[in-house]
Amino acid sequence: MDSYNSNASGDPQSGGSGIPPPKGDFYTSPDTGSLDDDDNFRAQSARPRDSGGSDENALMELTKKLLEIQTVLKTVNEDGGSTASSLQLPSIVVIGSQSSGKSSVLEAIVGQEFLPKGTNMVTRRPIELTLINTPDSGEEYGEFPQLGLDRIRDFTRIQRTLYDLNMSVPDTECVSDKPIELRIYSPHVPDLRLVDLPGYIQVVNRKQPPILKQKIRDLCETYLKQPNIILAVCAADVDLANSEALKASRRNDPLGMRTIGVITKVDTAEPDAAIHMLTQNDYPLHLGYIGVVCKPVREKAGIASHAVMLSEAQYFKKHAEFQQPGVQVGVGTLRRKLVRVLEESMRQNLSTLVDAVRNELEETRYQIKVHYNDERVSPESYMAESLDILKQRFKAFQQQFGKPQLRAEVQRWLETQVMNVCAELYWSDPAIQNLNNHVTRSRAAGWWADASAKVSQTAATAASVITELLGSNTAKEHKGPRFGKHSDAGKNANGRDRDGSRPSEVAEWNESDDVYWGHQLDRASAQLTKSGVGRWTTQMVVDLLMNNVVTMVDTEPFVHHPDTRAAVLKFSHAILRNKYHSTVDQVENTIKPFKYEVEIEPHEWAKARKRSSALIDNEIQLCRQALLKIRANVPKRQLQQAIQLVKSAERRGLDPLAVQADIAQRNADQAAAEQPERQEPNSGSANAISSRSESSSGDIDELSFAQYSPRLLRSAQQMLMIRDRLAILHMRRKALASSTCASPENKRFCPETFLDVVAEKLAYNAVLFINYELLQDFFFQFPRELDSKLYYGKTLQQTRDFASQNPRIGQQLKLVERRQRLEMVMARLNELVRQQTASEHHARRSSSSIFPGL
Repeated sequence: MDSYNSNASGDPQSGGSGIPPPKGDFYTSPDTGSLDDDDNFRAQSARPRDSGGSDENALMELTKKLLEIQTVLKTVNEDGGSTASSLQLPSIVVIGSQSSGKSSVLEAIVGQEFLPKGTNMVTRRPIELTLINTPDSGEEYGEFPQLGLDRIRDFTRIQRTLYDLNMSVPDTECVSDKPIELRIYSPHVPDLRLVDLPGYIQVVNRKQPPILKQKIRDLCETYLKQPNIILAVCAADVDLANSEALKASRRNDPLGMRTIGVITKVDTAEPDAAIHMLTQNDYPLHLGYIGVVCKPVREKAGIASHAVMLSEAQYFKKHAEFQQPGVQVGVGTLRRKLVRVLEESMRQNLSTLVDAVRNELEETRYQIKVHYNDERVSPESYMAESLDILKQRFKAFQQQFGKPQLRAEVQRWLETQVMNVCAELYWSDPAIQNLNNHVTRSRAAGWWADASAKVSQTAATAASVITELLGSNTAKEHKGPRFGKHSDAGKNANGRDRDGSRPSEVAEWNESDDVYWGHQLDRASAQLTKSGVGRWTTQMVVDLLMNNVVTMVDTEPFVHHPDTRAAVLKFSHAILRNKYHSTVDQVENTIKPFKYEVEIEPHEWAKARKRSSALIDNEIQLCRQALLKIRANVPKRQLQQAIQLVKSAERRGLDPLAVQADIAQRNADQAAAEQPERQEPNSGSANAISSRSESSSGDIDELSFAQYSPRLLRSAQQMLMIRDRLAILHMRRKALASSTCASPENKRFCPETFLDVVAEKLAYNAVLFINYELLQDFFFQFPRELDSKLYYGKTLQQTRDFASQNPRIGQQLKLVERRQRLEMVMARLNELVRQQTASEHHARRSSSSIFPGL
């Protein structure tokens, strides 16, 4: 017998002290004729499931399994599908007006206070409550699967969490259709699935939106459809004709076949009136009405006695009217009613659910076969495959980029620096013309000396022959050879050679020129070797490696994984940064001797001569392409006129662009000054005309500049600069091809070749340490960092998140996981169907043995 039947519970007939019963006890309620029915329920819940022979246990077992299946189907419905809405089992939907006692009914069923309380509409979101009976465990706790909150044993914390989740809906909306999922595990609760909805309201306040009433109604309508069971909560102090809950159930369940009426606050009405509400047929419900008292009842034991607190069971036992046959009262009765109705509804919908799951499973399998050709994939396999793709790309790059390729890249960079140094110190030097003339004329003078020697030798031979033939007298008349060194043969009337130059001009070269160009060569070598070659070449290699890594992760599948891409770039940069400074120091140390002396072998000079000639040829080609581009963008006639104008301006020491800018500014100032004069035409027009005529007649050059745009003048300047550079390059190409540049002894006359030799030596020595200190270490560390940072230690959820970032793989994984869940559900449903068929067959055999005639 429960504690509330003892004297200490405050039984008025026994003169109790009036102390209210413990919290866990007053939620229990008796069935008709039994005060310890809740203890019976708990005892049945605590018995083993496989004890057999109990219809109650069988019903609870079926409900429990179907609720587990419903939890799985909920995840399937969240994934979506063509018929996902049909993949659901019945739930018990609790509806009622505000302050009708909905929350108290749910707390009485659970046996704990956990729902939020308040006056400003605290239930703003549907609460999907799943009760899970745990007979083998003595602890009670709740879980919020959406929030990842597990095993919350403090129900006050659950209440605060529900309050915060509901109040997250702003006052401007007041209600939201996003449900809150809550699971409660306890040995004292039945296996049920309930949905608590916002209560109906009659009037909105000034802070609530005018459409709130309709929004609540629409939200409730979405849950009241079949196959859900409706729990219509009505207060006993409100006429059933005004019950919003009954009105809503009548709209969705006209015959009342799946609606249970719950009359709360029965103690507020007279027992006869309460009995009438529970048994009336004016608003019939097939599942009937159940009366409950969810809070302790304060009553007087007698006329002079003080008030005592009665529990629900004590209240119904005290009033014999509630013990009439056909009257359903008590939370315990409501519990069993809900379990039986939910189990029966689930049993009836079982075949429909099996068909829906089978159809959905076949549709999912068809989509996987059509869209993905039954390709097997998992988050783990996709991550491993993605990383393998990156490793293969890196391995291919490693095979293609070895020491020869590294040297070629460094050599190419240094050759660019050689061209820049030559352009700065040589090609822009006005004395370069003298150097070119000296090199080319030395070649011509050498050719003339050889030819003169041969002619003199031939003339001497001829003279001796003539002397022998004609005698000594005739021989004496000839003072020397005809083409001796004093002969004027080979010169024109101006005393010049046939090519228009004076051989005697070669002698104008003096020691000061040798000293000057020797000094220039030292400057050029120092500028190349002391310009931070170690830093620049190492940085160039680092940039090249990082650019290749970026290329690897900027294609499929890593375009879908920005976090992974960032992680790869981060640890790649870290590997290179750790080796950067040591590599720079090593390279600078190994090239230090070349900063002071460079020894050149003849074969090195010959190769460098060819390379430098090729570099100048390439520069010539680039200049020609630039000229063609300018000619293609500017009309020929305008370009020629602009070139003549620029030449004229430069001869007078003027900058054509600056002159044009001054003209534009002067015209703008003049226009601003003429603006107020236009308002007085009679006084200002004559002055303006005379001013413009004076300007036109006084400065013709300004008119010439004004007719060309800045872009055209800039193109003309570029054209002239490129032509000058092209002429110098042609001369330098000719100089490199001369015999003077054939020997490293004349290196001061051939700086391009000398600097190319220096660049080749710098590249060779720099690559030795860059390859060892930086490149090989990077090739060794990268794949290991890839596994360490992106593969090992990843959780299953991180792996799934990675795979889901790829839209195609994510959709495929959803279908695969959907298929797996549906297959699991289908297996469980088939097992339940087999058990149900076997149970029905056993029941029929038992009936036939008891009633053989039937």
